[in-house]
Amino acid sequence: MGRWAVVPLVLMMLFSALGPGGAGSVKRPKALPALPDVDWGHYHDYAEMANILAELETSAPELVELISIGKSWSNNDIWALAITNETGPQGEKKGILIVGYHHARERISLEVPLYIAWRLVSEAMTNETVASLLGQLVFYIIPALNPDGIAVSELNPWQRKNLRPLDDDGDGLVDEDPPEDVDGDGKIYFWWNDTASGFEGVDNDGDGLINEDWLGGVDLNRNYGFHWGDPSAMSGSPDPSDEDYRGPTAFSEPETQALRDFVLSEQTEDIALAISYHSGAACVLYPWSYTSEPCPDEDKLLRLAKTYGLVAGYPYERWSTITYTCSGEWGDWMYGEVGALSLTVELYGMHGDETWWDEHTEEVNGTYYFKDVWEYFNPPEEQIEAICAKNYRALLTTIMEFLKISAGEEELPPTWDIALAFLVFLMAVLVILLLLSLPGKGAAGWRRPSRFS
Repeated sequence: MGRWAVVPLVLMMLFSALGPGGAGSVKRPKALPALPDVDWGHYHDYAEMANILAELETSAPELVELISIGKSWSNNDIWALAITNETGPQGEKKGILIVGYHHARERISLEVPLYIAWRLVSEAMTNETVASLLGQLVFYIIPALNPDGIAVSELNPWQRKNLRPLDDDGDGLVDEDPPEDVDGDGKIYFWWNDTASGFEGVDNDGDGLINEDWLGGVDLNRNYGFHWGDPSAMSGSPDPSDEDYRGPTAFSEPETQALRDFVLSEQTEDIALAISYHSGAACVLYPWSYTSEPCPDEDKLLRLAKTYGLVAGYPYERWSTITYTCSGEWGDWMYGEVGALSLTVELYGMHGDETWWDEHTEEVNGTYYFKDVWEYFNPPEEQIEAICAKNYRALLTTIMEFLKISAGEEELPPTWDIALAFLVFLMAVLVILLLLSLPGKGAAGWRRPSRFS
């Protein structure tokens, strides 16, 4: 046996020592489902999303159940997937809730949970880590809580809220004067100067005002029934014309009602970990949102946020990126009322990047124009799959850490990172020594290769 033939054996030992998730975690499938062929190079509309979810259920009925948890204001189904291994040993399972797309303009927040569902089903029989998780857990994935927002965001990329009909200007009409792309360049600009500001559009209702009555709506992420309307919070407005309008009452919206009823249903396993996806910034957040005070499980949540953030490359310390408080927020309700450990992941965005903002703002005769709001919240299409993939890896790693927390395992101290690196270094030295101790071909032994394939 040549000395280099030993390398695969040593690497197999190394990966086995590292546990699930490494090279040793993949096994030959017994039977692969005929999964849908998904193009992750574009943003999916509502019909495409619904078709992908339906095809996942059809391709793997033993793993996937497609559920309509309710209807939106426009009567669109709010779809959820329940993904778990129904054929293995059954016992009490923990629920993992993944929610996407609260806000219409944050389209990347739909793509990530949709991708997660697709990858989980794809790898259920080929990846030991995924197979193990599906044996212990039930994944509840809601890719788009705000399904009405998908089509609206194509017309008005500034849209944040749902489509609750509102008479913003008090003229007896609802949603009759939204911003519009008048010049046909595919964008809607916001303009401002020393005396006024506004959006591109026309006076649709003839009242002398422009864009004063948008489509909808209520900010779904200010509509949850935990500290809803808390006057001490900085965000969660009582004014229907504000983009963070909290709604007339807590859980006033069919979308938040649907999520609440699904989470609290007796048919749903107790949800122990919940993750919601947003965009506009890049960071990991956790309770509390309504106050700057730490929550009782600060240590656990920081541990989970750190795990996710290190894998995905996001800041994870509270208040390091988002510095305002908000009332009626999803994560606070999931933690404060449901009792789940909750994370909010901001996937992508230009929040805080003043250089980017300056580069995308144009000044003409004292009036400033900004039209790249879609790009502010969403990556270019060629980056979608990479962002989805890194968040999938971060999610699985975070769930593994969550299971350790549930089992009472303590977080390794920082010194263990050094010890592990030293261990890997020693193993590498042993590999080299082992190779050098083996007989080679010819007096020269081995030579560095001069070219690569």
